[in-house]
Amino acid sequence: MNSHDNQPMEGGLIEEAVHVEIEIEDRVELLVLPLTGEVALVEIIREKLEISEEFHFFERDRDEPFSHPAPGRKHVRLVGHRCHQVTLDVRFEHHTKQHHFKPSTTVFTALQWAVSKHAYDLDAMKAAKANLILPGADMPLARDDVLGKHVKPGHCTLVVDLTLRDFTNG
Repeated sequence: MNSHDNQPMEGGLIEEAVHVEIEIEDRVELLVLPLTGEVALVEIIREKLEISEEFHFFERDRDEPFSHPAPGRKHVRLVGHRCHQVTLDVRFEHHTKQHHFKPSTTVFTALQWAVSKHAYDLDAMKAAKANLILPGADMPLARDDVLGKHVKPGHCTLVVDLTLRDFTNG
């Protein structure tokens, strides 16, 4: 335990806190919340941000629903989304492959699936150039974005194209 954690003060102990970054639809919220044993952190988040029960919370790039950070964690990055899972349709050369991901899954993880033997089985040279792009867009999705960020409100499906185009030169 660090010397500054749980120092006695007048009236008792300082509560430990966790810094929470939550990506919800089109916004990012930053909170510093007390860690209490009685209430799941996700319930405190719902109350603070006035978010309904229809939202599911996941730690970024993790599949398990989030309720409370692991002991000792001081920072948590979460994704809140109405969909418990996202159906990803990846189109490439007149074919579509479909897979279910959590909305907290990064574009990079989805791309790794798309180029793997589980989907299009691209060779290493093609896989290295591959990107996922929204239909009609002129730039690929940022690899560190989460899939849920690109799902339209009211939907749980995301359609993307797998492209081998070089975007480095504009």
